[in-house]
Amino acid sequence: MKSSDYERFSTKLDELIVEENKLSDFEQEYLALLKAYRAAYEGDTHLTLTILTPLIQTSDVVISFRAKALAINSLVLVRRYLDAFVYLEQLITQLNDVSQPDAREQGMRVIALMYNMIGKYDFSLSYIEQLIGENPSSNAVCAAHQLRAEALYLSGQTDEFKLKSVEGLKYCTDHNEPLWANLIVAFIAADRIRQGDHQGAVSLMQSHYSQAESTRYNALILKFDSILAQAYIGLGQTHLAQEHAMKVIMALKQDRFSRVAVETFAVLHQVAKAEKNYQQALDYHEQYMAAFTAYMDDKSAQQMAYHTAHSEILAQNQKIALLDKDNQLLQFEQTALKHQAAFNKLLIIALAVLVLGFAVMAYRSFVARQRFKALAEYDDLTAISNRYHFSASAKGALALCEKGQLPAALIVFDLDHFKQINDQYGHAAGDWALRQTVDTCRNFMRNNDVFGRIGGEEFAILLPGCQSDKAHLLADICRDAISNIDTAASGYEFKLSASFGVTSAEISGYHLTKLIEDADTAMYQAKQQGRNKVQFFQG
Repeated sequence: MKSSDYERFSTKLDELIVEENKLSDFEQEYLALLKAYRAAYEGDTHLTLTILTPLIQTSDVVISFRAKALAINSLVLVRRYLDAFVYLEQLITQLNDVSQPDAREQGMRVIALMYNMIGKYDFSLSYIEQLIGENPSSNAVCAAHQLRAEALYLSGQTDEFKLKSVEGLKYCTDHNEPLWANLIVAFIAADRIRQGDHQGAVSLMQSHYSQAESTRYNALILKFDSILAQAYIGLGQTHLAQEHAMKVIMALKQDRFSRVAVETFAVLHQVAKAEKNYQQALDYHEQYMAAFTAYMDDKSAQQMAYHTAHSEILAQNQKIALLDKDNQLLQFEQTALKHQAAFNKLLIIALAVLVLGFAVMAYRSFVARQRFKALAEYDDLTAISNRYHFSASAKGALALCEKGQLPAALIVFDLDHFKQINDQYGHAAGDWALRQTVDTCRNFMRNNDVFGRIGGEEFAILLPGCQSDKAHLLADICRDAISNIDTAASGYEFKLSASFGVTSAEISGYHLTKLIEDADTAMYQAKQQGRNKVQFFQG
């Protein structure tokens, strides 16, 4: 009943709680799992984790496994990502040892969900196909359809998404699973907006809105209101867009750093602009930028936590392997006592193998840690700092400049018409253009300048100790160099240019968020003036 008829589930659970003292120890632990599910469904994360903590430590393998799977969702909500990914690695390791169907269903669903969250869609889809292949309950199949729709939508596999989402929606509707069905509906509507069919998105959302509200699942209702706000603004119906957007903002309260918050503040910004309320538009733009920055930082934190947890599990497995080797050594010693001289040489060889194995594993662990650190800090396409590492490095450099009263400047630039390059010549040409741009600009930078990729085709350069006129000159040099890149080496000939925005600590202060915001404003002014230009922020 949990997802198909939540009201009845909650009523039955209360009836069981009244009779709790009549249950066996195992039944009481299972009842505790159901209590935790209800607390999680209703958004009480603290109560959920309080109930689950002793269940995770229980000796029953299935109960412990399911408690970890449920705890992961709550840990993500409170942004305890490292704990969540540690449990995830344990689920993956223990999955082959769990044969109970319900537990396996729950485990594979959570694994797929977490891989979706960090953008590893191929891994997610493989677990989804494995789940469906085990002929699970209709509820689990519906959950798998929803996760597959999410993975296909977010990974941009449009044709496959359209086919599989319709298939999943029909299955979940036929099997009376409104929660999963309406989550799929939300992705179908979002895809229609992405294709420019705003009226189609509105019609779909309105036909399912009351059903989504009846689930009482807050995250689903917020998603519906956010998508309706986006669709209405696309249709120019600003009043309705604002109405649904404000529902989202009021419901989010303090948690305004999710993807839904970013999309909703963007809608409110467009509404205010359309109504020519420019002060409010500026306020919403600031809130949008704050939410977007926090959202990207949150995504970086997720990636960092995943790599850290994965590295820790590898290290633990290596320790277990070493303990196994130690046990083998003890057995060799016992055998040596019985067979004396005949096994002395064998003991020495085993010891040498053990030492060599430890050295190899220690070296591999060190290399793995270094590799994970690089993955967490640097953009794998351009080899410069990603947004998370750029922010950390830039904040440190700005703090030193402020303490020593040294000048500092920030350049933000964005490749012009980059989407057209991807659409017309393919993503390989777009990737080539990004790498060439970075390599070209690097030629003009100092060793202490901080260079990072902060968006798809957007870059930032922090120049510690640099006056504003020098920063403006560097931006113009880079702009000219980019416009002169010979693109024939990519296999295609196309025009490459960039628009630059420049600001300094003298105008914008030493806070990185403010510097990026002002430089970004100047960059958009450069684009409005015809692109391939440098604009200095005037304050």
